[in-house]
Amino acid sequence: MPMAVVRSVEEEEDITISFSYGGKQRKMQRSKGEILYKALTRIELSLKKKTKHVRKDESCKESADNEDKRATLWYKGEQVCPSLANHHAWKDGSTLKIGSQSFRVQVNPPSILSLTLPDNIMSDFPVMPSLNLEFADKQYCVYTWYKSTNHSEEQASSVPPTACEVLNWEKVGSEFLYTPSIVDVGCFLKLTCAAGNESRVSELTSDVTSSVTVAAGPGYCPFDARHMYTKKPTADNHTFRVVSYNILADTYSKDEFAQTMLFPYCPPYALDISYRQQLLLKEILGYRADVICLQECGSKLFKHNLRPALETMGFECLLKCKGGEVPEGEATFFRKSKFSLVSQHDIILNEAVLVDPAHEVLLDHVTAMPILLQTLQKRNTIVQLSILKVTNIENQYLCVANTHLYFKPSYPHIRLLQGSIILNHARKVISQFFSGAFGTSINSLGNVKDGIDNVSCHEMNDTMNCQPLVAFLLCGDFNSSPRSGLVELLTSGHIAATHRDWVFCEDKEEHCTTLSLSHDFSLFSACGFPPFTNYTGGFKGTLDYIFADKNYLEVESVIPLPSEDELSLHLALPSVVLPSDHLALVCDLRWKQKL
Repeated sequence: MPMAVVRSVEEEEDITISFSYGGKQRKMQRSKGEILYKALTRIELSLKKKTKHVRKDESCKESADNEDKRATLWYKGEQVCPSLANHHAWKDGSTLKIGSQSFRVQVNPPSILSLTLPDNIMSDFPVMPSLNLEFADKQYCVYTWYKSTNHSEEQASSVPPTACEVLNWEKVGSEFLYTPSIVDVGCFLKLTCAAGNESRVSELTSDVTSSVTVAAGPGYCPFDARHMYTKKPTADNHTFRVVSYNILADTYSKDEFAQTMLFPYCPPYALDISYRQQLLLKEILGYRADVICLQECGSKLFKHNLRPALETMGFECLLKCKGGEVPEGEATFFRKSKFSLVSQHDIILNEAVLVDPAHEVLLDHVTAMPILLQTLQKRNTIVQLSILKVTNIENQYLCVANTHLYFKPSYPHIRLLQGSIILNHARKVISQFFSGAFGTSINSLGNVKDGIDNVSCHEMNDTMNCQPLVAFLLCGDFNSSPRSGLVELLTSGHIAATHRDWVFCEDKEEHCTTLSLSHDFSLFSACGFPPFTNYTGGFKGTLDYIFADKNYLEVESVIPLPSEDELSLHLALPSVVLPSDHLALVCDLRWKQKL
């Protein structure tokens, strides 16, 4: 039985009725409050053919076609009352009858609004369709991939094939992502998709054919060797894999300055996001991580590429763009089989420092130096902070912070201030989490740690099953070397007012010599201090870190970084085989057995 689709969205005043009749697609909007009789009459009128200028030999057929166009609506064998409002009359599973023809009514069925394939497809790199769905979810859709089998050298062009040019298709895949092999080079790809949701899959399908043939990939990529260490996901919930990666935002790689001054050694096509996103997708998915923290994640890349792909792989995806109109920021992804989101506490640092009492001491010192305060306020840095619950382990949580600090080398004092704001914010969030969740006030992490170290859960509080554990994980591009004041602050817990980074800036009006900073986290660099995490033509050094809480976490393994010999084959980063000027940090962390 053919279908009549009714679209009825709660926040909209109209419904849309769509069906195919007489070889033509019919679509009409009607008010939800309108009575059914008027909607059915409108359907009847829309189907009546114009009799003007009809030839004599067609008049009999025309008259027969128009004899019975009476429209009625039925539900469970009974005719729906014509005076009922549209909003209540059109039900899923009802039947629309037009003369002798019947249509099964589906209200808000899973639908595909648009379906496209990328315009750059390479062998050994996953191809991800762009799907715009309504009342559907990508994980419930049904996908069928095909490749053309009658390809030729003449066909291997950027002109999309027509039905006459490609007659034969071979099924090659049934997942959301398809990774072409070397034997697919020169072939067009076709994807057929049926939209689905938790309750049903649509009987209708949409298909799209690639506008280009599969091209050969760039060959060996340094992350291929790293993937040898991450072939298997982490075994259980006591271990989790973390990735921290500045992926180079499109907004900073596509302009003339980037191509001619920053990365002149990288071919322009390899700087284009349509090329880089394929490398990024393959690299990131290949780490099989449980927590992924990305910096410089463009909002479009997140929305149209990373989130759709990672959601189908079982991740929850969060993005926080920088302050102002900047279309990039920090993105955190976590595997839902390992963690569940409890709460989010993202902040823009220059706003939080002015209004949050947690930063009162810092603000008092900075306010006394107007130029320093002004410089701090110009920075749109954010921290993305999420509290995650460890699945199947009672009262165990992970506080994940993801940030990208101010980049100018001559401003280490600003990074010190930004780091302190993040630490204060994390301390406050964790303390409030304890207080809000368990009705008890805990002033500092030191109190929590000491309580766990010295007494049993039962002794701490007979009314609690167990004292909750919250481990702090701080990831990001800190734009700070291992010998910087910021790294010293993070790893030692203290930085003196006499530290050289307070007076490194040339502007003496920004020299802050009255402020010492401290915190009570116990952090260590989980990936150690490699020789470089940023490798460009103008700079090679370590700027990126994964700081883990040594009270609760220990390192199980660190995935080795590419060697300088590998990176220098293409002069520097980014390149045709690595998509960013930074390298991804990857490590496996384990919860300590005795907490």
